[in-house]
Amino acid sequence: PPKADARALLKRLYQQQRWNELREQADSLFARGAGHLWLDVQWYIHQALQKQGRETEAAIIQDDLKGLLRRLPGLDALAFNDGSPFADEVTLNWVRQQVLGDATDWQEPAISAASTTDNDILALEAEAQEKADGDGVEAALTWLQQRPDVTTTRERWLMHLLMARLAEQYGKSTLALHLLGQLNTQAGSLTLQQWEPELLFEVKARKLKLLRQVAGRSEAEKTRLQPEMELLLAGLVALDPARAAVLCG
Repeated sequence: PPKADARALLKRLYQQQRWNELREQADSLFARGAGHLWLDVQWYIHQALQKQGRETEAAIIQDDLKGLLRRLPGLDALAFNDGSPFADEVTLNWVRQQVLGDATDWQEPAISAASTTDNDILALEAEAQEKADGDGVEAALTWLQQRPDVTTTRERWLMHLLMARLAEQYGKSTLALHLLGQLNTQAGSLTLQQWEPELLFEVKARKLKLLRQVAGRSEAEKTRLQPEMELLLAGLVALDPARAAVLCG
């Protein structure tokens, strides 16, 4: 995982608008170990190039990242083995709005085959984020929970996934863990592993990331959570070994 001083250095160079140094440092970090998985670095490189007027090179960085996320969809939602995310909220917004654009454009066929109702539910995320920003995350979660058009078991599962995403994004980690635990348990009855493994992978990966954050607080927590984390990791490997490889410490 990235070191805290590396994160602090990049943030400081960005705030000081030292674009050349920022690009050089970010390039160096990108080339080290699993640096290509630390998506924040690519955001910093892209920003530095744009500020220097090097639009063509910035576009190349963005296109390369888009290619990586096409090959490994959901990578931006994962985390290093210490629980730190591959992409912070700023980077995630950049990925969703500029790098990927319309999310349905890059998802696997299994997801794109979902019904219109399913897509409508997941498409509520942007509106829910606006409500969370304006009225608070509790109001946004209540708004989602009270939607009258969510009636089937599958629709409720997708709605809870959306609520888990929102809870995690706005710092409600305990609530997110409870929701993700329920989703993971209920997934078997919905046979997600057979016809929509992407969503099940997301649930397991998000839960693993949050558990690793809790485990990092103390050795006692790590010991307590280790069996559950190993079980989640085994499930991720079974679903998609290539994507799960980046989570294996």
